[in-house]
Amino acid sequence: MLVFVIGGVGFVSVAVAEQVQNGADPEPFIRPALLPVLVIAAAFLAIHAALSIRKITFEQTLLPVTALLFVIGATMIWRLRGTDGIAQQFTRGLIPGALIAIGLVAWPRSIEHLRRLSVPVGLIGLGLLILTGAFGVEDETGARLALKIGPLPPVQTSEIIKVALIVFLAWYIEHEGRAAEGRAHTLLWFRLPALRYLAPAALFVGAATLALVAMSDYGAVLILAILFVAMLYTGFETRIFVTISALGLALALLVGLILNHTWEIPATIRYRYLAFQNPWSSELMPNGITIAEGPGYQIQQAIYAIIAGGVTGAGLGLGTPYFIPLAHSDFILAAIIEEMGSAVGIAVLVLYAVIVMRIVRVALLLPREQIFERLLLVGIAVHLFSQVFIMAGGTFNLFPLTGVTLPFLSLGGVALLVNLVEIGLVLAVMQRVQQFQHERWTV
Repeated sequence: MLVFVIGGVGFVSVAVAEQVQNGADPEPFIRPALLPVLVIAAAFLAIHAALSIRKITFEQTLLPVTALLFVIGATMIWRLRGTDGIAQQFTRGLIPGALIAIGLVAWPRSIEHLRRLSVPVGLIGLGLLILTGAFGVEDETGARLALKIGPLPPVQTSEIIKVALIVFLAWYIEHEGRAAEGRAHTLLWFRLPALRYLAPAALFVGAATLALVAMSDYGAVLILAILFVAMLYTGFETRIFVTISALGLALALLVGLILNHTWEIPATIRYRYLAFQNPWSSELMPNGITIAEGPGYQIQQAIYAIIAGGVTGAGLGLGTPYFIPLAHSDFILAAIIEEMGSAVGIAVLVLYAVIVMRIVRVALLLPREQIFERLLLVGIAVHLFSQVFIMAGGTFNLFPLTGVTLPFLSLGGVALLVNLVEIGLVLAVMQRVQQFQHERWTV
């Protein structure tokens, strides 16, 4: 309930500040500003009700922290994009995501069905990605990030492949992990698994990576690589993991050398890297504008916004975050810091850390024989962490920009839907821990 009070204060503050700046009476706009908060409250209270009906008391932190992050993001989207932005966030992300999460909580045995369907889920995600690489809708930079089917809105399939990869690798390591370790050959300190145990996973990740390269979605490539390494580390003993990592690194270097002589780096990536090195660079691009006027402009404005925000911020509705291109998606953290202050910015990063640690805690408390569930939670935690790490680093110009959205904060239909489904999966698996602890206590 405290989360929804915070949301109400935020939405009303935005509405009042806007009307006061326009010299209008803010009172008629207060009640309409509370309507989005009621929708948010209904969605998260419904998930809470499902947990209460299932008598789940094991984890009391994950859901309210997720709701708080969403409320902060929704407040800033309301500030930047108004009714249209918040409607998109609700219809394409919050409402369908909440409904799926409720279904997962109410029917935790769906995890068993997910395990049985891991291969079809992975193949469907990979197929959609390949279709997007070949026939996707091009944006202004020439990247193919979305697949449009008929009258339906464009779908960012790169978000789907991340979950598909997590599900597929969790099943594959559970299904083939023991055989790979048991039949591995020892060479000095290393353990070399047979090729037949590595080929399917390597082919899956390789095909997904090539499709993402064709789409020019290099942020998703980085996240897939992090997921792959993290789940292999979790699923295999140290000596096999080191061997697989060494083989993967050698293959990556070989591919890199080949691409270096046969493939021209896309202009978008090249100029983003130059903008990372110096956002104020006066070097001209082929279109006649400088890097400072092009890709560097986003970074400049984000830095100015962070400086202007200080510790306490300019106040909701009183800053100028709309000067930042894509402030509602890629740079929403900079917009939040400008109007709510670096104190809130740091608090947001701490909230993400809390979510990741709570998910890992659930994974550690699972019974040892539930390998698929443990790997599933590890993949979800790593996915959320990598998104925040990459995008926060890009916002502060610690890394080159990749276009990854911040979970629960940024405007994005499919990305938000996927993140809420991941939380629903955690809440479903969490019931296994409570049941296991109850049975152990009873014995």
